[in-house]
Amino acid sequence: MAVTNYNIRSAAFRPESAESYELSILTGVDSFAYAIRDRAANQLLAYHTSELSAAERADLPATILGRLQGDDLLERTNFGTTVLGWQTPRAALVPRDLYDDGHRREYLDQLSLISLEDAVQEEWHNELNAHLLYVTTGNSLNAITTTLRAVRTRHVAGGLLNAWGLRSRRLAEADVSICLRGKQLIIAAHRAGSLQFFNTYSFATAEDVLYYTLLAYEHCGLLPARAPLYVSGEILAESELYRLLYTYVAEVRFSQYGAPPKLAPDLPAVPTHIYYDLLCLS
Repeated sequence: MAVTNYNIRSAAFRPESAESYELSILTGVDSFAYAIRDRAANQLLAYHTSELSAAERADLPATILGRLQGDDLLERTNFGTTVLGWQTPRAALVPRDLYDDGHRREYLDQLSLISLEDAVQEEWHNELNAHLLYVTTGNSLNAITTTLRAVRTRHVAGGLLNAWGLRSRRLAEADVSICLRGKQLIIAAHRAGSLQFFNTYSFATAEDVLYYTLLAYEHCGLLPARAPLYVSGEILAESELYRLLYTYVAEVRFSQYGAPPKLAPDLPAVPTHIYYDLLCLS
């Protein structure tokens, strides 16, 4: 079902020009991915994605350090901009009027068991008029951010919700959007840009994704026969999941980034929806 283990890179990559490059890294529960983009030329120079084993997830900071040191594009390269995206299903949006910073843990305790070793992170999203809360294990996020010298860190859902909301507002439509990476699903529904539904899930099968997708339609009173579904991340048109979704939803579209980077000439054709979440981190 998933698109796994991409590792493409262009000969156009020049370490001496890295000051004009943007490195976007996405990691968290079960996957590691990055994209390198020449910002001046808006050109994709590299894209990598791979799964993380249970042993690698147990010490994520050490795993990320090992991935950096074992990759000749990342090792000893000083990028002009480095953005770290965090992916975890333990996340929630809290409207501004209901938010109390002293009760971060209580908001997420209702969704998932949070241990004393966990840390609750907070991001304010003006376009959503809400705080995005998410859980990290211990000091793992801080350790990885320091290792990467990241200038910005955010939960991947924030960038996706912003992009999805802008599209829904521009098209004045009601729709459902999903993004998959590894075994993690982010899903939202909008009406003319207004967020109606948001959740994150772990899944095991294509049927799980279908169930959660139809749940969003039902929750918002949307009809799969009329409201389009936008898909992004690790899914292809020939996959079992895509065919299953199309059985129940009349119109399935791939999410398109507003100003997608062009591919370096020597890179194989990679649909931009596959690394859409990485682009939305910018």
